[in-house]
Amino acid sequence: MDITKIYQYKLRKLFNPRALPFKHDFLFLQYWDGELDEIISVKLKNKSALYLSWWNELFNSKKVDEIISDEPYDQNYYQFFSFLRILPNLLSINRTENFYNKNLFSSYIVSQLKSDLSFLGKEKENIYKTEIINYLFYDMGFADFYYHYFIVKDNKLYFRYSSDEIIKVDELINTTYNLVLKYSNEKYHNDLNIVKKQQIEIIKFLLEEDENFIFTLEDQSLTYLSPEKFIKTYKNDEDKIFKILVSFLSKDQSALNAFVSKMIIMNYNYYILKNNPNEILKLKDFCRRDNLKFFLLLKSIIDLHFFVRKEDFKELHLEYYLSKIN
Repeated sequence: MDITKIYQYKLRKLFNPRALPFKHDFLFLQYWDGELDEIISVKLKNKSALYLSWWNELFNSKKVDEIISDEPYDQNYYQFFSFLRILPNLLSINRTENFYNKNLFSSYIVSQLKSDLSFLGKEKENIYKTEIINYLFYDMGFADFYYHYFIVKDNKLYFRYSSDEIIKVDELINTTYNLVLKYSNEKYHNDLNIVKKQQIEIIKFLLEEDENFIFTLEDQSLTYLSPEKFIKTYKNDEDKIFKILVSFLSKDQSALNAFVSKMIIMNYNYYILKNNPNEILKLKDFCRRDNLKFFLLLKSIIDLHFFVRKEDFKELHLEYYLSKIN
């Protein structure tokens, strides 16, 4: 899929400014505020190229806002328009230091969404993917994480249109364009259809299972980014996972190695510690008397601020270590 190639390019570009460019019939990246920031843009037929996030320039957005603010439209639908504005940012590139965690979180979450979690059972797969996709969109700037606007069922994405109705996102995108076309100059109709197709393709990309897409990055530890590989190895041989985690303390890691290391620690946070923080004691036992090693790992886990908080470990007699972590 073309969107996969664009996302893989983004991953490579984070670590290699001279990564080979991608080719796409409609989408390209253009610089914004210096060469560390590139925004996904779309080539149009009847208008100059447009940032994909600015799709509302192709119709009378003020008029559409007035219409969807009234019944029978639910107020969640108003939020959906905001979502379509932030969705393309998934493909944009920002290599500034301030954006590091956002790149880390989105890369990790996309890798998990595209993984097969059915080995945990369908219900758990739906729960996990619903939780992390809402986290992804929240981290990108959409709404409130604790109100799950989005629901994943069998690798299909739904939007919570109202408290008692959910609608498939691709269907809602089609419905949305049926509305905005009524308030758009006819000469932009083809352009709107181009934009609509790209938005739907991004949604498909997110939940289309493909664990191999991440291997555009080269790191021998990447295999443990697979949730199935990570969880099953942990269940069968905890020490093997702990040895891998300890290896991430090496000072010889490149920027790419450190990025991958943090993503694998996120696996440990999400699948092991999130619901069972006392599992951290097994890691402590593995480190035996090497207090510094355990402290550095614990600090790495907490500093990610990813589903695990310092407070989660307060009842585990780890005060000596926790007192040294902000």
